[in-house]
Amino acid sequence: MRKIPFFTIIAIVFLAGGYYFLQNSASPIDVSFNFLVTQKNDDNSISGNIEGAGSKKIKLDLDKSQWKSVKVGNRYTVEARFYDKNKVSNEEKKTLEGPFWSNDANTGILANEVEVTMIDTSSAN
Repeated sequence: MRKIPFFTIIAIVFLAGGYYFLQNSASPIDVSFNFLVTQKNDDNSISGNIEGAGSKKIKLDLDKSQWKSVKVGNRYTVEARFYDKNKVSNEEKKTLEGPFWSNDANTGILANEVEVTMIDTSSAN
C-alpha cells in the first residue's frame, strides 16, 4: 500500500479552509444617505433619521473631530461601511417604512456595527 504524501494532506486542508472562509466571510457594504441629526450623545455618537427611511431612529458612532463639527437639526450626507454579518429579523423588517429599506442590503445598518467613513459637514442645512 502506498503512503499519501504529507504535503498533499496539508494542501487539501488549506483548500477546504479557504473555501469555507470565502463562503462564510462577511462582505463589506458601502452605503451613502442623507441623515438628519436629532441628538448628539456624550459617547461621540449621533442619533437621527435617514431621509427616505421613515421614522426609524438610527445611532451612528463618529470620531471626535466629526462629532465636534456636527450640529443638531442639520442634514448631512453620510458615507458608511458595515460588514453584513448579522441579519435583521423578519418581524423588524415588516415595521420598516420608506424607500431606503427597499434595498435589502440597507437593513444591515440596523444589525451590524457601522463605520462612518465620511460625513459631509460642508453642505449642512
